[in-house]
Amino acid sequence: MAHRKRRHFVRELERELPGAEVVWDRKNDRWDTGRRSLLAHLDRGSDYALVVQDDAIVCRNLVAGAAKAAEAAGERPVALYVGALRPHQHTIKPAVLRARKTGQPWVETWGPYWGVAIILPTDQIRDVVAWGDAHDRIANYDRRIAAYYQYERDLKCWYTVPSLVDHRGVDENPSLVPGRTGNRRAHWFIGDGDPLAIDWTLEPIAVGDVIRLRNTLTGRELAVREGSLRHRRLVARGEWEMIA
Repeated sequence: MAHRKRRHFVRELERELPGAEVVWDRKNDRWDTGRRSLLAHLDRGSDYALVVQDDAIVCRNLVAGAAKAAEAAGERPVALYVGALRPHQHTIKPAVLRARKTGQPWVETWGPYWGVAIILPTDQIRDVVAWGDAHDRIANYDRRIAAYYQYERDLKCWYTVPSLVDHRGVDENPSLVPGRTGNRRAHWFIGDGDPLAIDWTLEPIAVGDVIRLRNTLTGRELAVREGSLRHRRLVARGEWEMIA
């Protein structure tokens, strides 16, 4: 999924993803390019569709690793990137940290919130695109897909942790969306790691899950929703810790 202003990035991605088809923007329209990128998979005979955006940095063995992850996620949408810059960071960040601590390879919430690299079951693409075409008030390609899965299928997205792709830094990759600023990077990028070494069959960490805290001074225990205002206030006091 590529824009002509980023053709220099595309050449690098073509070397790293041999055989990938490049779907070029034709009228500066994110949804138009995204929908055509999804529809391009229908003639490939694949069970899953992987769309990578032009400003992605990809890990080694991305396609093989993505296939393993997609198989484990089944009918759910999969996002290969969890951003550290908006939205819902009060709940997203704690879930990522908890998954990293426990070794679970997923966090689960609505989405995909970030479209840097996503996977959809191929047999769902026509419905996703038809719904998206009918809801053009949602400008962002990824948010339109997320709305479909939330309101039409009641299916949450599984996000890989670590992220298998990262965003290029803002110094070399300013956003093409007017008014969008900030350095968009992953919470935790796999880097030189191998996605084929990850056990994708493990269960996800639910974003905004109810967790238990213990007061280290009194021993008192509380159940709170992770990332909630109450949770943040308790942790800030320095005497509450999560019970494993």
